[in-house]
Amino acid sequence: MTQKERTFHYTLITGGFWMAFCVITAYAAVYLQGIGCSNSELGLILALGNVGGALLSPVLGAAIDRNRKLRHAQVVNALLLVQAALLAVLLVRPRHDVLTAACYVLYMTALLPVNAVNLDMDVRLQRAGAALDFGFARSMGSMSFVVLSTLLGILTAQWGYGMLPYAGMAVIVFQFIGNRLIDRDIRLAEANAPENSAAAAGERSSSLVSFVRENRMFCLMLFGTIILFTAHNMDGNFLINEIRSLGGDTAMMGYVAAFTAIVEVPVMMLSSKLPKRWSTVMYIRLSFVFFALKMLAYALAPSIPLFFAARLLQAPSYALYTVLIVGYADSVVAQKDSAKAQSLAFSMTTVGSVLASLLGGAMFDTAGVRVTMLTAAGIAFVGMAVAMAGTFPEKKSRK
Repeated sequence: MTQKERTFHYTLITGGFWMAFCVITAYAAVYLQGIGCSNSELGLILALGNVGGALLSPVLGAAIDRNRKLRHAQVVNALLLVQAALLAVLLVRPRHDVLTAACYVLYMTALLPVNAVNLDMDVRLQRAGAALDFGFARSMGSMSFVVLSTLLGILTAQWGYGMLPYAGMAVIVFQFIGNRLIDRDIRLAEANAPENSAAAAGERSSSLVSFVRENRMFCLMLFGTIILFTAHNMDGNFLINEIRSLGGDTAMMGYVAAFTAIVEVPVMMLSSKLPKRWSTVMYIRLSFVFFALKMLAYALAPSIPLFFAARLLQAPSYALYTVLIVGYADSVVAQKDSAKAQSLAFSMTTVGSVLASLLGGAMFDTAGVRVTMLTAAGIAFVGMAVAMAGTFPEKKSRK
């Protein structure tokens, strides 16, 4: 199995997840407002779904760390089956009631942990000596988001929110195929490197409390990312409100979401070629600065064209952080806790989305778009300071 083949297989699962993420988050407002939800109700549903995902991710990560015979693919397939069942309900009864809201919450809960498991699959392959180009695969995840976001923007403008569950179903099939292929790659890699697998299995995974105690600075950085992603998701979860305030519609929202994802691609694709005079942690610190600057730019943009221009800051902020945090976590956290580290890193962004959903939903309904986005910018600057503090002093590998 060549590196290009592994990268292609990993691209399938990465692309599949981010297309599913596009359906459930970027178009959450379209679907939920379509069935009659207010911004506050939308925020509550997204918050509960993100809480479920944030709680389930580290539980699954810890289970994989404890039992190395538990296949990543088994976990992902189970989550995909749950998603399919819940999407079927959303498809046949799109009503403004408790059952539909509960199904949407559970759908998010089952979807979000998939990314954390996917990230640990990359780590598992790397440690078995079967490298892949993670930056390229992740950039194709963003491109997949672009393609689907653009398409959904057009389709929902013409045919309404009811076609969104169909898109979710199609993406699940795509993920099943990719998951089967990458699982085969992991089996082959570990069969050819049994000593690495045995060494990993011989170490006892830490409890969550012990993990926090052993990795205080890493966890402080994660706390900072909660604050940063609270601001980040006040934009992402309620993008349609910003677009409408500038005179756009759902089709324009699709174009903006697609453009935002497009600008991520060069950074992700070329992450392995970043100048070596800066370490990984220095680039992550730089991304924290740009998180704050982009939120300020979003808040101050007075028109659709300038709002598009502000989205360019997605590249040195979210894109740079996303493509480097996997390797950074792997370098500062012991191998026995790798799945837990990846799960927590992704879960913290999910917790940020929870807080954004609660705060943003209420503020967009009561304070308006400009005040809400200026508040988000202020939150981002606080998160920047905390996250940067968590990267000092610079840690060495503890494997």
